[in-house]
Amino acid sequence: MLDAAVRAAADRTRGSRVTVRTAAGEVPMTVVDLSSETGTLRLAQGRVDAVRFEAADVAWPGFPVSRLVVSCQDVRFAGPVSTAVSVGSVRVELEVTAEVASAVIAAARPGLTVRCAEVLLVSRRPWPGALELGPSVVDRRALLTPVGVRLGKRRVRLPARVRPVAVDLPQLPRGLVLTGVAVTPTGLRLEGGAVDWRDRLSGMPLLELLSLLANAAATLTVGRI
Repeated sequence: MLDAAVRAAADRTRGSRVTVRTAAGEVPMTVVDLSSETGTLRLAQGRVDAVRFEAADVAWPGFPVSRLVVSCQDVRFAGPVSTAVSVGSVRVELEVTAEVASAVIAAARPGLTVRCAEVLLVSRRPWPGALELGPSVVDRRALLTPVGVRLGKRRVRLPARVRPVAVDLPQLPRGLVLTGVAVTPTGLRLEGGAVDWRDRLSGMPLLELLSLLANAAATLTVGRI
């Protein structure tokens, strides 16, 4: 019965377009999947072992995200009529396409052309070579530090003191922190999360937790900032 209710909640939202309010503005997204793991006793105690939420085409203002995945472990609700929720751990993954990455980096440093392969390469015409950038995250910004110069098959390593390209990243819900950025063949993957995260769900008491799992997960995913 529990599994059937969870599947029904997921089926109602899968493929639907939802909009969540954040400090950056309204963020539309398409629900790809929703799943949870728990037991009847745990649910009666107001606890869910795990919730996973996936969305696509996330229209963060100025920073469109092609894929968003949020995984929550040990979700605890304060009571049947309370909107307070705490989560033992949250993991967030955001993927942006190479086209979006190129546009964002070009806005920070006009005239650059960006390529995402096994590494992040940028070039500027008419120079025939490319700079290899090493990405990192510091204070909600991606720092893209030139670490090498590539010219054909040759690569020359650069000193660590070369000035990085700084790119502003999307704001996550309050308490969630971006911790890393990686280059993929299709673009960039941002990673973050939190331990012992606490907040309140948006205005709807959890009187019927199972039937509201989809709404709870969506609110928890992009919550209030």
